[in-house]
Amino acid sequence: MSEIGELLANAKLDFAPSEIAWGDDGLRLVAFGLHRTHAPFKTQKLSVLNTDSGEIRWSAEALDTTSVVISSDGQFVAGAGGDGAVVPIEEFVPFLDCNEVPRDEREECERFNQEEAGVHIVGWTPPPRRIWVRAMDSAIVRWRLDDPDGDVRHLVHSPDGRLLAGSGKALRILDAVDGSLKSGFPAVVPQLPPVYTRDSQRLAVADATRVVLVDVTAGAIRWMTGMPAAITAFAFTADETALVVTTEREAFTLRAADGDIRETVALEDPLPGTVVTALSSGGRRLLRVGSQTMVLWDLSDGGRRFSVPVSGAARVRFNPVLPEIAIASADGVKVVNSLLGTTVWETATDPLTGLAFSRDGQRLALGGQGRQGSGFLRIHSMAPTSVSSLTFEGPVKKIALTSAAAPLAVAAGHEPEAKASLFRADTGEPVLEKKLPGEINTLEFSPDGHHFATGNTDGGVRLFRTDTGERRWIVAHTAPVEAVAFLPSSGGNDDLVTACRDKTTRRLAREEGDEVWRFHHPQPVTRVATSADGRFVATACADRSTRILAPDTGAELAVFSHDGKLRAIAFNPQGSVLATGGDDGAVLIISTATRKEIGRSQHTRDVTAVAFSGDGKLLATAGKDEAVHLWDVAAAPPKKVRTLTFPQTVTRLRFHPSDPQLALVNDEPGPTVVIVDPTTDTELARLAHPATVNDLAFSPDGKLLATACADGLARIYPGRR
Repeated sequence: MSEIGELLANAKLDFAPSEIAWGDDGLRLVAFGLHRTHAPFKTQKLSVLNTDSGEIRWSAEALDTTSVVISSDGQFVAGAGGDGAVVPIEEFVPFLDCNEVPRDEREECERFNQEEAGVHIVGWTPPPRRIWVRAMDSAIVRWRLDDPDGDVRHLVHSPDGRLLAGSGKALRILDAVDGSLKSGFPAVVPQLPPVYTRDSQRLAVADATRVVLVDVTAGAIRWMTGMPAAITAFAFTADETALVVTTEREAFTLRAADGDIRETVALEDPLPGTVVTALSSGGRRLLRVGSQTMVLWDLSDGGRRFSVPVSGAARVRFNPVLPEIAIASADGVKVVNSLLGTTVWETATDPLTGLAFSRDGQRLALGGQGRQGSGFLRIHSMAPTSVSSLTFEGPVKKIALTSAAAPLAVAAGHEPEAKASLFRADTGEPVLEKKLPGEINTLEFSPDGHHFATGNTDGGVRLFRTDTGERRWIVAHTAPVEAVAFLPSSGGNDDLVTACRDKTTRRLAREEGDEVWRFHHPQPVTRVATSADGRFVATACADRSTRILAPDTGAELAVFSHDGKLRAIAFNPQGSVLATGGDDGAVLIISTATRKEIGRSQHTRDVTAVAFSGDGKLLATAGKDEAVHLWDVAAAPPKKVRTLTFPQTVTRLRFHPSDPQLALVNDEPGPTVVIVDPTTDTELARLAHPATVNDLAFSPDGKLLATACADGLARIYPGRR
């Protein structure tokens, strides 16, 4: 994996890009900027580049280009401005026959022929102003539409790619396929680029002091709301139920349904004379750049969070995914964390003229002017850097972490044969390797980190020392072992509890592996969990039931049933609440004190994961309905506080042991670990992986986060954001 700031591609250009636009697929981008001067015209050049190599696919000359955008499918690029090159106006002055003039005038005749006769450029004809659409691959024109008065200043593609909104002296909505006019609003004079909703059904625009919402399907204005001062920026909230609108001194929240102002927030210590204003995605944070300072405000309360010194005419961009801001100036680029203001990465460069994050937030393109006068475009990685990694020959299936001055990780893979590999989590240095029969279904460290246990399809449960790799013991079961869990004890001699397809749950003494007790289930046992205080054991059985067992005797204390196969069980850290989730879409929230159900999180499809926060107050549940429900289980009764939605199913959930962080695994748009603040829904980081993430784990002290990936790498990342 590339490191943050690593140079991925470098293109030499004959112009300095002032504007850069990425395609949604991240495969290509468009850059344009000033090229040369033909008095009185300053012409531009537009180039389409491959982002992996920096190769220029094609270029075109233009004049006064005001906007360039790429369609959502990445197949077309649209622009507004002078379409083509400036054409010279030529005049021919006939040559003189110097043999026909008097001898004393021949010198002047020859000078005239050399300097004044012949073809001369006496002027320039600008290209026609148009809105145009070209193929990204070939530059073939799809359509052109005359715009002689330069009415269009901003172009925006609808998310579904069917429409193209043009704004400036009026608002026009065009068919993206052929350029035909779908609807027009001459009374609306937008000053800023329009914004579509994700379903392409609504379009928000802002003129000097009004916000207008257009119903795209009906081709009509739904509402219009006046603001008390000039509008500087606007954006839909993440759930698109409201619009955030800013002026120089205030931020307003307008209800998307009718435009009513439902909240007004005064900005703490506004920055007058702002050069640049930007809103983060969802309208949570406001960024302004003055002549020497960049300031960020949190619009939940208008508080001024931090400021960063800038030099000259700085350009800034919010990362569309990660909590980052890129600042480009004459002497270099700096990327800062938008929550804290801390520097993520910085480097000195030649003077920069343009910048843009890729749509997934994983890359940053920088355009500028080289010292020798040539232009450049450089693409840097913004992917969070892993601390270390260990390579397997096949997919990594399981991973676990310890906390220590020299932290350890253990990971399991099956190809070409099953093995558990122990390595230094901070350096990736291998420590030892254990090859085992069958496949490793489960892998756990003891709470003190001195041992790790494996459960295999051969029915064996094995305990190993982490310092020497010595196998302390093996206990055979008569069927595959599905799960193991250490049972914490006050003396630190934590025993092991197993879940097996032979229908048993067993408690095994850590010292010698002696069986303390065995509980028989009516069907195979698929999961087991122990409370952190050692007071309870919970099992998941193929009979669709969860059982709470007494840890000292294995006696059954309670049974709870689902209408589908059980997929997840977990205790909160205090051991006071148990959560169970199944294919019936239900997550039962159970009090271990009363052994009664006290709440239920309902998904519309199968449950995939459950997890509790480190303080035990929050429960997260995930399902195949692509939703993550967050519950306040400290409330009586537990209450749902929010729902997070994702384009794909979330398959894993892990809370940070102490910080407000929730790590989720899904495929959006590729295999990704997304880390969010569950109290604010703010995305803190996104760890892209090249293949399916099979497992993840925080270290007990929260300093590290590990992932097991099907690409054959076990990766370790910083645990705190």
